[in-house]
Amino acid sequence: MLFFGKKNVITEKRILLKKVTWPKFTEILNELGNDRTVNLTYDRGRLELMTPQDIHDRAQRLLDSLLIVIADEADETLHGLGSILLVKAQNGQAIQPFAAYYLDYPPMPIRGLELDVTSIAPPDLVIDVMLGEGAIPRLPMFESMGISEVWRYRSQVTEGAVQGELEIWQLTSAGYRLTEMSLAFPELSVIRIQAFIAESDTLGLSKALTLLRSEFAR
Repeated sequence: MLFFGKKNVITEKRILLKKVTWPKFTEILNELGNDRTVNLTYDRGRLELMTPQDIHDRAQRLLDSLLIVIADEADETLHGLGSILLVKAQNGQAIQPFAAYYLDYPPMPIRGLELDVTSIAPPDLVIDVMLGEGAIPRLPMFESMGISEVWRYRSQVTEGAVQGELEIWQLTSAGYRLTEMSLAFPELSVIRIQAFIAESDTLGLSKALTLLRSEFAR
């Protein structure tokens, strides 16, 4: 699927730091403050910082808009947490999806930019967007956090254009399983979600959302 093509090559800016202790990691979080502009992945001493590009933000906004409409038409609660940092200190792990959601109200008020999944139930669904693989595999990290469903939008630059494919991963007792349908929203298929992204490119987001709403209206 073509995703707003560019003539120049688009790449992610990544920095990998090694031998970063957990106290040092928390110190870095404090230094970054509340206006972080990087996406973080920390796994047992390795810290990867990735600076999102426009394509990351746009893909996340499109998928977020889709989820809001589908939840509204299904009369279901959807509580977005934004790009919150999921933390599991006992494992020495932390990962920041591009968006995270509860399919009901949060078990307790969520404050700040971090969520400790050992004290508060993890989100039900997260969105992750990537142009390439990082040094730290992210899917096993989401499994460690107990995320039931991951929407992963994988993009690559081919002949000057950005092409993207959506993957839906569902957590089972044997780990993640790639599937064609959403568990959180059973009426949604990978094919329909990618069609929505394509329609937002050709018709505009407003028209694509109108078509989506009419299709799933109760």
